Amino acid sequence: MKKKWFYRMLLSYSPILLFLVLVLILFFYVKWTTETKVRIQNTNDLFASHVVSVLDSSMKSIEEFVLQQMLTDEKITEYLNGTAPIPPYAMFELTERLADIRTMFPLAGDVYIHKLSSSEVISNNGLLKLGDTFADNAFLTAAIESGGAARWSSPRAYQLYQADPPADVLSLVKPLPITSAVPKGYVVVNVQLPSIQRALLTVNTDASGYLLLADADGSAMFREHTPPQSEWGISTVRSSYTGWSLSVGIPESEQKLMSVFLDGWTLPALITILLSILVLTYVTHRNYKPIEEIMIRIDRYALKRSLQLGKGNKHNEFQFISTALDNLMEKSNEYEAKHKDDLIIRRRYWFNELIAGGFPLSNEEWESEAAELGIPQSFASTVVLVTVLDNREQFSGDYNQRDQTLFKFVVQGVLEEICRNHGVEVWSEWKEADQLCAIVYFGEPNNEARMLDIADQLKEWVAANLQFTVSLYIGTTASEVDDIRGSYREAMQAGQYRALHGYNRIYAASDWKLNVQGDLYAHLHTAKGIIKLVRGADPTWIDQLDRLFGDIRRDRLSREQTAEVVNYMFFSLEKEMNDMPEELVAVWVEPLRQYTPSSILAKELIAEIQSGMSELLHRLVESLQSWRDRQPQFMPVEQIVAYLQEHYSSPDISLDHLSDMFGLAPRVVSKLFKASTGERFVDYVMNLRMTEAKRLLTSTDLPVQSIGEQVGYTQVISFIRTFKKSEGTTPGEYRKLHAGESP
Repeated sequence: MKKKWFYRMLLSYSPILLFLVLVLILFFYVKWTTETKVRIQNTNDLFASHVVSVLDSSMKSIEEFVLQQMLTDEKITEYLNGTAPIPPYAMFELTERLADIRTMFPLAGDVYIHKLSSSEVISNNGLLKLGDTFADNAFLTAAIESGGAARWSSPRAYQLYQADPPADVLSLVKPLPITSAVPKGYVVVNVQLPSIQRALLTVNTDASGYLLLADADGSAMFREHTPPQSEWGISTVRSSYTGWSLSVGIPESEQKLMSVFLDGWTLPALITILLSILVLTYVTHRNYKPIEEIMIRIDRYALKRSLQLGKGNKHNEFQFISTALDNLMEKSNEYEAKHKDDLIIRRRYWFNELIAGGFPLSNEEWESEAAELGIPQSFASTVVLVTVLDNREQFSGDYNQRDQTLFKFVVQGVLEEICRNHGVEVWSEWKEADQLCAIVYFGEPNNEARMLDIADQLKEWVAANLQFTVSLYIGTTASEVDDIRGSYREAMQAGQYRALHGYNRIYAASDWKLNVQGDLYAHLHTAKGIIKLVRGADPTWIDQLDRLFGDIRRDRLSREQTAEVVNYMFFSLEKEMNDMPEELVAVWVEPLRQYTPSSILAKELIAEIQSGMSELLHRLVESLQSWRDRQPQFMPVEQIVAYLQEHYSSPDISLDHLSDMFGLAPRVVSKLFKASTGERFVDYVMNLRMTEAKRLLTSTDLPVQSIGEQVGYTQVISFIRTFKKSEGTTPGEYRKLHAGESP
């Protein structure tokens, strides 16, 4: 049969081609329908959220403008507070003001004010008496009995006069005056429901989809088109302000598009399959020619061998090819076996296993492996030496990747040369991008002096010949292979002191044992106090920050413990922001986005971490002070703070006393003080008194009662109780614990 291998090849590939084409078509259909649904759902979500946002903005604008007019308009205030009948001209001015509100907002309807004392109603159309021709008496009475509406009402029929046709409106009722607990009247704001419906019709003109606006009770206020048969694609968004919900669905036409997908793609798919088969046939025929030539050669060679051996002309082409390939693969495997053991990879692997503590070999196995790797099989002692590139961030910025690799090669070569000069062997590998680990093998057990000499020579050579420096961590002496990981761990622990003491130094585990001398809680307490000072824009926070990091250096805190202090400062900042005005929170967001805990703690030295925190807190204090300067209502707070710092020892200090001094209501004083300083008035005064009390307790011999009187407590029991609540101990115990210290 001519071209039998051609037809075999063609029939072998055709089913695979058909299968792949059908799978791709199915995948494309599933993918297309899924993405279409997601896209339509996202579009509807965005559209519904935008429409609800626009409605909320319009309704809020009407409410806020009306409340502002009611609060600031002197004519309205005089009318509510007056007892005499309103003059005609004054009534005309009030109706004009109410008419202006309706003119300013397209959605707004009638606005009227009801005065309780005279049972009058003034609207944008004139003055009416309850029970007269005023037709909205039932709604107004119900609203007054409920104390006013906290949110917009459901749609209702509204008439100002008995003769007026009813109009669908939504109403909002607020007591007047706004700031008074006892209302003297009420303002009623009406919004025309048809205006809202027209706005929704305008918005939905292009989409032409299903649209439903329902009130807080679920009753429909506006509906366009019938809901789709399928529930997917319907997006519902509820307003947190009005309680209304808006449902948006896709047009029926878009749903039908998905159902007719196959009808539109069936013919192109069939044409594609046919063209693919034709192309496959042509390519197979073209590429078959080399195979045909090979088969002819195989037939000739087989015929020749058969004639030589006196056998028949029957032969198997595949067996012939298989035998040739087997011979070729056998030779190839023999070649690969000679180059399989890559010494570089194996050395790095076993090096990491040694220092990481995952060493799985016995001593005999390790000696065999070490002989193949070319490293010492036995030793008297070893020490792990870790060489770290100082200021990794600057090193990466100053040199490109090629130069960095060259410098690291130089450092590694210099280390090996110094070790050879000292008559010791070394095995070194770059464990991290900036960390060269080396296992130094000694022939004697006591090697501390030689190890320090090697490290010092490497440090001095790098500083003298290169444009950067290195710090070196020396581990403890290891006498067994299993002890090498402990030497590495001790070296890395000693290296934690680099953050405290700086670059270009040697940190030996025998000299730099971690020994935290201070109380971490005390540092956290100081950190919290600094954030309190920053929140109040107290300039003493700078000295306290210097004191905090000075204590960290003195107590030799590890880097992890220092990170706890920094993270706690950020936690305290977030906690303070929870009680801050939204305007001030927005001002603080940008500095906190720029100076994150991770960016500050990425610095290698304590001084750099302190500098980062100082820059952040400076930015926050400047933002706070700038915000205060733009808020004229906080000007009295600065005077109050100055007054408290001078007169905090007076027993008469109270909100009522400050109210009389600065002409503000006690409630206003408390609210402004909290917003400006971040502390309650009582806590601020207590902190001032306790600070002075601690100073007197540690620097004088005055009796506790006298100290209490000097800081504003006439009763010694009250002073002791407050002091213990603040400091956790009595004044007498505090004096014994902190005698001779300054608080």
